[in-house]
Amino acid sequence: MEIESLLFVILYIIFLIIGKIRYLKIVEKIVDPIVISLIFSISYWAGQEILGNQIITLLFTSVVFSILSILITYFSGFIINFYSLLKNINSNSKKLRLQNTRNDKRTILKYMVPFIIGWIVGIIFHVNTKLLTSLIDYELYALASILGYTMSKGFNLKLVLSSGKDALLSIIITIIGDLVLALMIFLFHITSFSIAIAITLASGWYSYVGPLIAVSTNPYLGTLAFLINFLREQFTYVFIPLLLKLKFEPRSAIAVGGATSMDTTLPLYIETLGKEYALSAMVSGVILTMIIPIIVPLFV
Repeated sequence: MEIESLLFVILYIIFLIIGKIRYLKIVEKIVDPIVISLIFSISYWAGQEILGNQIITLLFTSVVFSILSILITYFSGFIINFYSLLKNINSNSKKLRLQNTRNDKRTILKYMVPFIIGWIVGIIFHVNTKLLTSLIDYELYALASILGYTMSKGFNLKLVLSSGKDALLSIIITIIGDLVLALMIFLFHITSFSIAIAITLASGWYSYVGPLIAVSTNPYLGTLAFLINFLREQFTYVFIPLLLKLKFEPRSAIAVGGATSMDTTLPLYIETLGKEYALSAMVSGVILTMIIPIIVPLFV
């Protein structure tokens, strides 16, 4: 693990502790500006470095592996034989209501707009690469501090224990799916196995893994990491209702959402799985969001 990644983990843990000691809600307002700034910076860098046929290859690869991440993760629940633990319900009793995704569409625009603008500006205007990577480093350190601080509010041992069994099973499925996908990325000679693991273990957390991979490797892989995880979140809304009709596997469905099951994809799980599994989805997402910034840097 490089010194930058180690410092990220240290800052995350330190501010997690600080947040537990004293929490100020106003700090939450700083998260979006930092994330948006990071997304703009990394896409700006990509706009400078990635041109021509690389863009087509990047988009095609991102779509393919994002869909594979959903399918592999979902069907991993079958492989580890959870049949006896799952309950069958009438497929007509739960229907996805699209109006509940309105806030999620705003979230998509909030992050995709700076991504697209940054790429365009990067193509037109070039700056010193060292200056840009240094800026991204400091933005990552700021993100680590803010994430640790804000996550301290959501982390509650009692909450975790109350939904521990289902959440734990979902997390196990998520990790199995991520590792299988990482192996596929490696076998297709896209990147090293360790970087592939870092990309997939982000479990949908695109705004974090994209900049981290870019700084650790190059802007192409950073953008690939961003898009695979971003599209995984978006395609979850398309595939989960279909997969649940094929075979009702609630823990596998939650596993597909990964880190996003605590927020952006949570409305989907409430509507398709009901309140029975909504808490498990949230706890699973919270735990993954807690451990991802600690585990992922170990591979980059």
